Amino acid sequence: SSEVPADGTPVKVDSKQRLAPLRLGPLKLETPVLQAPIAGFTDLVFRRLVRELGGCGLMYTEMVSAGGWIKGTISPERLLGVVEEPKPLGVQLWDREPEMVEEAARRLVDLGITIIDLNFGCPKKRIMGKQGAGATLLRDPATIARMVEATVRGAGEVPVTAKIRLGPKPDQITACDVARAAESAGAVGVTVHGRTAKDGYGVPVNHDRIREVVESVQIPVIANGDIGCAESALATLENTGAAGVMVARRCLSAPWVFREITAALRGEPIPAPPQLAQQREQLLRHHGQLVDLHGDPFGTVLMRKFAARYLGGVRGARAFRSEITVAKDAADFRRIVDTLFPLEADSDPAETVEGLEEDSCTG
Repeated sequence: SSEVPADGTPVKVDSKQRLAPLRLGPLKLETPVLQAPIAGFTDLVFRRLVRELGGCGLMYTEMVSAGGWIKGTISPERLLGVVEEPKPLGVQLWDREPEMVEEAARRLVDLGITIIDLNFGCPKKRIMGKQGAGATLLRDPATIARMVEATVRGAGEVPVTAKIRLGPKPDQITACDVARAAESAGAVGVTVHGRTAKDGYGVPVNHDRIREVVESVQIPVIANGDIGCAESALATLENTGAAGVMVARRCLSAPWVFREITAALRGEPIPAPPQLAQQREQLLRHHGQLVDLHGDPFGTVLMRKFAARYLGGVRGARAFRSEITVAKDAADFRRIVDTLFPLEADSDPAETVEGLEEDSCTG
């Protein structure tokens, strides 16, 4: 997608794109721009950063295994800090057993979570194959309905949504049936990633297929996939008729993308991205908060993958990344930033972050 102007130029917004506030059951969002749950990335400190930058209507924690949590086989560190965290805040669960998501939903209500999402879109082999969950369930709308019904029972007054892909593979498109099943089971909204599970992230998002889902249900549909700037968000909304957009991978390298999209939707000038000196300060603050929370060197190790996503398209980024991704501790991290983080915005298309793959699921 093309980048938004950095000079504050307003992006033309059609009147139909001045969206009504997004309502997900009883929840009314200030802006219909959502941050996707991304395993390994959308932790407490990252969400704090997104909240500071502004423009995001709803944030999610990392995806949580309902069964792992209930059975005690995983520690619930992905829910660290959620009780005290400002709201609204969503949690996405994955599993294939209705009783697991029902009990997990009850626990999330006790933690004060605003909204609960179910993942039926993760294309990762570990989730689909061994666990028989994620996008595997797109073959089986009836099971998805039972999963949603169970979650709604456990959630009580807390709204429940679902995140899906178009289907398991290009010759097996099930999104409309799945969305209708989720709606009939009590879901108040559905997010559609415009690719099949087999597509991974390697083909363009299919806006026409998302529009088919929009037209097949009465609940709001949120579009997801290839939304990297205000321009691509507006195009997605126009092409699909969706009620909102969810940003995934782009927010990891440009967490200010939410305020850009929200400004465009309001017909306001798009704020310029932070200068490199501001990004450097943000990077160091992010690192400092992770170290405060987790200690050192673990906080530094956690920060490496975030730091590697800075400086997309900036000359000198590759040298910075090669060092920062092996930083040993906080002192080493600071030394690398001081010596290698460029402060002059000399662009170089070869220095993008697009080739960086995370071992996470963005559905």
